[in-house]
Amino acid sequence: MDADAVRKTREHYNSHANVYSDRDQALNARRQGAALPLKDFHNDIKRRMILRFAGEAESLLDFACGRGGDIHKWARAKIRYVKGVDLSPGEIEEATRRFAEHVKQRNPRHQGPLLEAEFVDSDQLGLSLWKEPRQYDAVTCMFAIHYFFVTERALDNFLHNVAINLKDGGYFFGTFPSGKRVQDTIFKAKSWPQYKAPMLQLQALWKGQAAPFGCAYTCAIGDTVTQGKGSTEGSYEYLVFNSTLIGVAAKHGLEPIVDWGDPELDDCFDEVDAQKPIKHFHPRFPTESDPSLSQASALFAAFVFRKSGSQGGQKETAGAEASDRKRKRDDSQRAGTAQAPASHSNSTAQRDSVDWGKTEGSSALKEAAKAVSAYKRPKPREARTGAQEKG
Repeated sequence: MDADAVRKTREHYNSHANVYSDRDQALNARRQGAALPLKDFHNDIKRRMILRFAGEAESLLDFACGRGGDIHKWARAKIRYVKGVDLSPGEIEEATRRFAEHVKQRNPRHQGPLLEAEFVDSDQLGLSLWKEPRQYDAVTCMFAIHYFFVTERALDNFLHNVAINLKDGGYFFGTFPSGKRVQDTIFKAKSWPQYKAPMLQLQALWKGQAAPFGCAYTCAIGDTVTQGKGSTEGSYEYLVFNSTLIGVAAKHGLEPIVDWGDPELDDCFDEVDAQKPIKHFHPRFPTESDPSLSQASALFAAFVFRKSGSQGGQKETAGAEASDRKRKRDDSQRAGTAQAPASHSNSTAQRDSVDWGKTEGSSALKEAAKAVSAYKRPKPREARTGAQEKG
């Protein structure tokens, strides 16, 4: 993430931190909120993914951990140690408080290992090298990887940090809003560049043809942390294109997993995605919920990558410091040419698109560019009632 993106994102999430004095108060507010079906569904997806790909793991590294909303999921998955990193000091403060509450409320007769966790704030995940003193069994990034699509360099830095902190054979998994579905929703609106509904508001901020990186928009889902508050108009995000994510991840030895081996987890996603590496949410909310809540949920998708064998891992780790030095040299060179005539200047997104096109991932970029206008929304399965969903 660049400095401006960091500032906007931190400002937004700080405004949502420490709103409630304790967990009970937060849970009561949650139960009364209009977005309860969405929150339950999204939490269920995260819970199932954590159980499937990190259950009973010795360690997990959660990038963009937020307010620690997954603490109880980690504990139930019997993970021994979790480290959470987030750019919002306010959210890290709340996550630390929530974990302290969790420790106090633990059953003293609990059998087996107890969860240990710590939380730190940092804005460097997409800017520079972040290397932990240990490697982790799993790395997660829930509802946040889209912030690193501000530039190719930011995403490359972030996935580099994922790979060097992940054990060989370990899983990197998470969720994000699909750029294709965000784009499709706004394009179909009669009030371009805005889309407004009772529970979902989108505002396109990019100009012209969408590019693999740097296509900003704001997203506000009612009764969630993305909702605008104070001086923010919603979460400041960037379009994510599946083939771009897969292509950049491949550079770092992260291979997509297609078969997730859990029928109940598979049932949370569109049927047509069963044999695809990116799987789109398929909400089935009660009929009394506003239709735009289902529409908001269906914007999201999930991914799972596995780090390839030791050879790729050794190369990634051995080249970490050299890559960081090269990034700094490139930044210095760009700073030296910052005064170039306006007629010859390009936007950050354009520069990074060109740079990315010259790298080994150029085929992924070309595929992503083709996909911008090729998206077709899958046919939904028959909607179910809330009672059927619980059954």
